[in-house]
Amino acid sequence: MHSRQGFVIVQHVRYTLFQSGEPLPAAGDIAHEFEVSVPVVREALKIVATLGMVTSRQGRYSRVTERTAWNDLAPELLATRLEVGAIDDIMADSLELRRVIETEAAAPAAERATPGDLAAMREEFDALRQATRDTEAYTAHDVAFHDAILRATHNRRFLQLIDQMQAVLVLTRRISVTAIPDRVPASQHGHEAVLDAIATGSPERARQATADHLGW
Repeated sequence: MHSRQGFVIVQHVRYTLFQSGEPLPAAGDIAHEFEVSVPVVREALKIVATLGMVTSRQGRYSRVTERTAWNDLAPELLATRLEVGAIDDIMADSLELRRVIETEAAAPAAERATPGDLAAMREEFDALRQATRDTEAYTAHDVAFHDAILRATHNRRFLQLIDQMQAVLVLTRRISVTAIPDRVPASQHGHEAVLDAIATGSPERARQATADHLGW
């Protein structure tokens, strides 16, 4: 999993920190330290290799890759980072990315939204009003509401972006809902302003309403 300094092997409260470029111990040594079998360690190394976190070569030690090579959007990595509290950097980066993408996407959505697109937004907005006391449900409908806006652009690249970023969007929105007291009423006010601007076909209003909504 991730920390600001490098790579960490974690088991409950036990951990070992490795820097980028540093070789990991042999699978047998890791297995002995954490009291698991060698096949379990090898399987774990395969998983982190698929996440871009280590490189492995036959007959050689696994080595921690540079931080830029890690797949931060992978659900497995996000879940582990959330579990150990190493999410500050990805929260900041993701919120900034959301502001850039969603603010600009709101304008073409206002210009291109079909009756079906608007119906999907209203359905999720109404569901949000019913889920204000259920964090999981509210998060799911919040994601769906903003996804509906991106879909209303009818830009295929936005649709691909939704699929690639789904896990990090869910994570950041769940945290944002619970991190700030009384965030839900303010969030709903923002949703309403964005929906109204898109429904009236006002690109500049939609852009500004989205910027205000995400500016917190």
